[in-house]
Amino acid sequence: MLLSGGIIKTNMLKRGFKHRRTEDQFSIQGEYARNLQYVYSKEHKIDGGIIIDLVYFSVDVLSEKLVMGLYRENTAIENGVYINTSRSLGLENFNAENVEKELSKLIPPTRDRLT
Repeated sequence: MLLSGGIIKTNMLKRGFKHRRTEDQFSIQGEYARNLQYVYSKEHKIDGGIIIDLVYFSVDVLSEKLVMGLYRENTAIENGVYINTSRSLGLENFNAENVEKELSKLIPPTRDRLT
């Protein structure tokens, strides 16, 4: 059952991610934008500092795919990028179950210590 309407929004809320106004700088909207995307974020405290996960969603119109990406970094250290990866899902397969499966593959759990 969808909590507040959207498949993506519901899946991200279940994982503890939120879209805040401060992330609007990462979200590109508009009829003629090259890369339409929407970004969710989540912070984790670990021994080495604060880890920030940014998960973005965009659509590749020509390939008819939803692109989901993860960018995980520790902003306290220089070059603190731990993960920068993406997955895609054909739009014909876009449903709550398939989005949840792809997000489970995309977002690994955060460990207490990242090396």
